[in-house]
Amino acid sequence: MKIGFIGCGNLGSSLIRGFLRANSLKADEIIASDSDEGKLKGLRGLGVEVTSDNKKVAKVSDVIFIAVKPDTVGNILDEIREFSEGKLLVSVAAGVSTKSIEERTDARVIRVMPNICSLVAEMASCFSLGTKASTKDREFIKGLVGSVGTTFEVEEGMMDTITGLSGSGPAYFYLVIKALQEAGIELGLSKNVALKLAAQTAKGAGEMAVRSGKDLEELTRMVCSPKGTTIEGLKVLEDRKVFEAFKDAVKAAAKRAEELSK
Repeated sequence: MKIGFIGCGNLGSSLIRGFLRANSLKADEIIASDSDEGKLKGLRGLGVEVTSDNKKVAKVSDVIFIAVKPDTVGNILDEIREFSEGKLLVSVAAGVSTKSIEERTDARVIRVMPNICSLVAEMASCFSLGTKASTKDREFIKGLVGSVGTTFEVEEGMMDTITGLSGSGPAYFYLVIKALQEAGIELGLSKNVALKLAAQTAKGAGEMAVRSGKDLEELTRMVCSPKGTTIEGLKVLEDRKVFEAFKDAVKAAAKRAEELSK
């Protein structure tokens, strides 16, 4: 089976590299295209066949990932339509519906909302099947994207919400990690130690949230001793309405995803 990727920007290349690192795909099973030679150079070094010809990717591939910006998806679909019959087309473009893709191709369609954490096999993703996708297609995509993290099948109407939550979510956590790092530096830690402490704390908290069997309120209480240090820090976050700000960030990103679909 040949797996094609049209678009090798941050998301497309992180998927390719993640699949390779997880051994869920081999380099000789992949062909990738992009108009930017610079984006192809690193993949070529991994043994992946690369090209600037999107039609070539569509022609030789059994599965085609569309990993380009939402406003260019239509042009790509028109370009490759003649080669789409009998193929599985997987779109990772925010705001682009399976219906709109089915209308412009002859392919079976699955929509996936991943994030860039596929690069380290810690991706959070969801997928939705188009009307022509088969049970075999479902199992294939569930296995492939699941090899680099956690994935769920959802109703497509939830995809904008997922885009705002887990698609955009890594950037929110990077902001938190950066803030913790900089505070540590200002209080005397080295840049490297502060980063590693902040990042490991985020990673550990996430693992506790999904594996401890305790709800988030209980986990918070476990860290907060009466009249202790954590409570003082949380008071600042509550006063600054950080909790509400993060909720608003997810909603704003989800709204933008909805706007892209119109």
